[in-house]
Amino acid sequence: MIESLIVLVFLLAAFYFLYDFAYAAVTRTLLENGAASAARADAVGFNDFQQAKSLRVGMIPVSGRRLVPDGGRHVNGAGGELALVRTYLQTQNWSEANGVLNYERWEGLRHTARQDGGLSRVEATFEVPVGMPWRLGAIFGYAPWDETREIRADWAVEDHASLYLSR
Repeated sequence: MIESLIVLVFLLAAFYFLYDFAYAAVTRTLLENGAASAARADAVGFNDFQQAKSLRVGMIPVSGRRLVPDGGRHVNGAGGELALVRTYLQTQNWSEANGVLNYERWEGLRHTARQDGGLSRVEATFEVPVGMPWRLGAIFGYAPWDETREIRADWAVEDHASLYLSR
């Protein structure tokens, strides 16, 4: 009986560890995709606001709960979400954008864009919540992170904006 309980605890810890690892892998892949989108936006001359919006839209699947659903109206399904994204990408400032669409983990999403030898380079970081295995580790005195950890991505594309815009 005790042996079964010990094995069950280890199996649950292994499952939660694999779940957290898979979540981090998906988050990293989406962050790289979002950084690529922001780099493309920078490469054609869009400002930081437009770059941040394209990065945020790319991170929607791992951004947690939606805080602002279309000015208070309920949105059903992916079609409604797609309509919100289109409206969000057309906004002119942060107050308007946050009034159309906002997610709980977008506060932990940051990026920097710079021109580097003919390339538009974007470095993005995203704070993700620590998964269950590390909380179990904290019980035993091992906690490598606090409550969040940062995942980083870097992407570069050829800078076209410098050919027709003065930066």
